[in-house]
Amino acid sequence: MQDSPSDTANQQVAERRQGSATPEEVPAPEPVADTDAAPPSGVSLPVSHLTVEDILRWHSVPQPLIHALAGKTLADGLDNVLSFGALPDATQAPLAFGGASGSGKTLVLAKLAARYILAEEHKDSPPPLIIACDHTAGSFAKLSALLQPYNIPIIQGSTSDILADAVQHREPGQPILVDLPGICVYSPVSMGKMMQMVECIGATLSLVLPAGLDAEESADIGYAFAQRGATTMVASKMDQAGRVGGIIAAAACGLSLTYGSCSSSIVGGLVPLNASILANRLLTLPS
Repeated sequence: MQDSPSDTANQQVAERRQGSATPEEVPAPEPVADTDAAPPSGVSLPVSHLTVEDILRWHSVPQPLIHALAGKTLADGLDNVLSFGALPDATQAPLAFGGASGSGKTLVLAKLAARYILAEEHKDSPPPLIIACDHTAGSFAKLSALLQPYNIPIIQGSTSDILADAVQHREPGQPILVDLPGICVYSPVSMGKMMQMVECIGATLSLVLPAGLDAEESADIGYAFAQRGATTMVASKMDQAGRVGGIIAAAACGLSLTYGSCSSSIVGGLVPLNASILANRLLTLPS
């Protein structure tokens, strides 16, 4: 029987981190720290009788990943198992954001566009060009309302010709951000239509995944996007979820974590993610 994405996530991460190392050369994970150990990353545990392993289980982190995260501190474990980085440069190739309907793609894209406009280093650069391909009712109106204060141009990408024309006639050095239609990764037709748009304009694909999803479902989504060339992901709705183990499960399938969307505010609503920030988020349980 073929392994599921969640079963292979830890193996893929180990291979990516270790390069050509054989299984015998990969060090075995250390046991998860017990309750007498120092709090990971200097953060006090939210409940004194819980171990770090207990907390990771509460977040629904898959057991193989819990073992892989074991070590000196939770932050060290996250840094060893996951990748953290920046989104691809949207001035070099269009940056397309994919995910399920309601995943937060539109809001994340609006935050990134506003962030670009407000950055001092981009004050003399052309504004981002937004291509809206998501035809969900109200999606274009929402995006227009969010970006109206920033005078950012938006094009409805209803056909391949419109997409190609928009890319061909952009200003020199102008970034292009694409809001892809919501998809279901279990539907070959849905995924095929999304990839046609991505390939039509030579875009770089990035996943937007909401926190709070089932970890197995998140791993399936992360794996599906990684198989289609995505290398990065944005964790959305982190302010609306308690359990965030799905974010870890998806990222462990080969996607680099870039930002966490932690607020509904357009300005300042994105936080660059790293191992320490994610460790703190995991250890902060709802009261």
